[in-house]
Amino acid sequence: MFVLTACLLAVQLTEIRWNAILACPKVSTPGSADGSGVVIGVKDGFAYLLTADHVAKSDLVELKFTSRANYPKPAWFGDGAKVVARWPDPDLALVRFPVRDREVSVLSVAPSWQRPRAFPAESLSVGVGSGQAATAVPNGIAGKDFVRREGKGGAFFWRTVTPPESGRSGGPLLDNQGRVIGIAVAQRGGVGYFAHHDEILAALKRDGHAWLIPVVKP
Repeated sequence: MFVLTACLLAVQLTEIRWNAILACPKVSTPGSADGSGVVIGVKDGFAYLLTADHVAKSDLVELKFTSRANYPKPAWFGDGAKVVARWPDPDLALVRFPVRDREVSVLSVAPSWQRPRAFPAESLSVGVGSGQAATAVPNGIAGKDFVRREGKGGAFFWRTVTPPESGRSGGPLLDNQGRVIGIAVAQRGGVGYFAHHDEILAALKRDGHAWLIPVVKP
């Protein structure tokens, strides 16, 4: 029974990682370094992707997705992608692109009542990094900080044990069920900073995208 349970958990973790990799494209815009993003919902023929505001400097964005068959090479592009909302304080941006006839992997945002509350907490960090496609690696949440950014307001950020490497900015931090609880935005002094789950929820609610947030308790 123990061996069977361990095998099932291993399969579940593998599926969580695959779903994360397929939902997280490389994000490119003119005038800024490449980053990452994560698809958090699909509605009326459009997919919605969360990334870091500093990654999506231009309103027009290029997205490169992979597939299981093509990994780690690009398999398709999110044509017609553009920024539809920005939140500079937590360094977040929302991108919309037409789904067309594609099957798009989605990672939902964790509901408000299920974010981490005790630390350290286990998590999974996903992003493209120096390669062509995303990888999913374990990370630990050490706590949260309120940070005031020069020339901007302040916001709450998760503080992680491992900082995101170059290219992973905009990629998600996931809980143990593969749900989005943060977005990679910075590293400083060997510490990673991810936009806090509460900031993501508040931003989506404020600008008419609350439908992207689970609202019914199981």
